[in-house]
Amino acid sequence: MYNIQLLADFEEDQLKALEEKHFQLTDEAPDALMVRSGEVEGDLLQADTLAIARAGVGVNTIDVPAASQNGTIVMNTPGQNANAVKELVLASLLLTARPIFQAAEMVEQLKSDDLLTTAEEKRSDYVGQELQGKTIGLLGIGAIGSLVAENCYELGMDVLGYARNDPESDIMEFASLETILKEADYIVVLLPLSENTQHLLSEQEFQQMKATAYVLNFGRGEIVDSSAVLKALENEQLAGYITDFPEEKLQGHKNILQLPHIGGTTEEALSGSGKAAAKALKAFLLNGTVKDSVNFPTAKLPFRGDLRFTLYYENQPKMWQEIIGIFYKHQLEIVDMISNRKQEFIYVIIDVEATDSTVLEQAAEELKQIEAMKRVRVLNNPHH
Repeated sequence: MYNIQLLADFEEDQLKALEEKHFQLTDEAPDALMVRSGEVEGDLLQADTLAIARAGVGVNTIDVPAASQNGTIVMNTPGQNANAVKELVLASLLLTARPIFQAAEMVEQLKSDDLLTTAEEKRSDYVGQELQGKTIGLLGIGAIGSLVAENCYELGMDVLGYARNDPESDIMEFASLETILKEADYIVVLLPLSENTQHLLSEQEFQQMKATAYVLNFGRGEIVDSSAVLKALENEQLAGYITDFPEEKLQGHKNILQLPHIGGTTEEALSGSGKAAAKALKAFLLNGTVKDSVNFPTAKLPFRGDLRFTLYYENQPKMWQEIIGIFYKHQLEIVDMISNRKQEFIYVIIDVEATDSTVLEQAAEELKQIEAMKRVRVLNNPHH
């Protein structure tokens, strides 16, 4: 029985994968945590914590290096909120092109017996632009970026894309960051936060943009230097900024729209990401399989044996010889296995035939004593 602690609100139907036969929801001695965008404080990561399942994509609120050293898998659910974020990007684009809020506010304040005629007399103050024919630069072409590109192309926009690996596309042209800064009317940030993307858009980059350009940040707040945004607006080097990651210093500016991190906050996205997180957690805890993880490599192997070892370790010379030597020493017959690597860590699944429990315990204990070993698990086949 695995104990699961919920660090966010999840509906009952989102947790159906965690059936009572194998799991219970409790805050007592949890084996795994389920989170959304909240902080996972250091004291929540215990030695026995096997997994953290994030219903969403970003894991900047989780100490991933500490989790890796603890042998704790960190899983997320990429693609589940892609459509929700895409639609918010499109809505934000339309708000920059047409003064919808301002026009509606004007109408509400009018006093007239013939409201339509009076309002029409003022409509020349609210002339907008069309997205058709404009150039949009997408910084990040993942699940969200691909959807945004497709919809913007259908709106008649010229689409430029910036990514580490340029996939083939009939609807967008892949370009350097410098080209996008120079040519785009709209620059949309959809990249994850990393050492390479922090303050990717700063003072120097704003100076290269069109003075009529808008920047929309739906990646992470730290990717755009907010001080540089204010300076660019002050110097009329930027038309406006929309961000889903509000900051106090950006409040009160007429050309800045801040949203409360609602990119993936739709009923459909929240439900889908919750279900996906629960399903991935079940697969890992019961079978040791890994699909979407930021620190464990992908690993999927049909559970054919009676028992399964899963090993997670930091790659060191002669590690494998030491591991396999322990299996031979205890005469553990290997039925099937798979090994995969992510950065400096290796994850191995090894299926073995049933044997004496004492032998299994001895083998597991010896595996745990290997210096670079982070986590050893022995699983019973849940289908037997």
